[in-house]
Amino acid sequence: MQTTETVNNDGIDGRLKAGRRTAEAGFTLLEVMIVLAIIGLIAGSIGVAVFGRFKKAQINTAKINVTEIANATQQYMIENGSTCPQSMDDLVAKGNLKKKIFDPWNKDFIFKCPGQGDGADVMSTGPDKQEGTADDIKSWE
Repeated sequence: MQTTETVNNDGIDGRLKAGRRTAEAGFTLLEVMIVLAIIGLIAGSIGVAVFGRFKKAQINTAKINVTEIANATQQYMIENGSTCPQSMDDLVAKGNLKKKIFDPWNKDFIFKCPGQGDGADVMSTGPDKQEGTADDIKSWE
């Protein structure tokens, strides 16, 4: 019995070519892992930047809400002969606020009328949700 080996056009033995990777074989596990690591790094850096901006947006929203409640209290007092509202519910009932407002951390605003100055003192406990800390957002400051 006689065996003949065929040599293809590029001079490579047919038996050796079977061991080499071709374009149709797909990606190796290492290549897939590297791509996933790169995607993870990109997603992580974007997440950090977005979360920082989200926290700043919450603080700005709380400042705007504190000002809105303080202004609604001033309007209430003008309309009711300098009488203080007992709570934000009075502001909603008289139409000075459309609805009761909660701070961005889903806590009630602290509302005192009369306040230290003209009108009411309105305060959010801030991101830590603890009264009397440095991150409190106050209408009188």
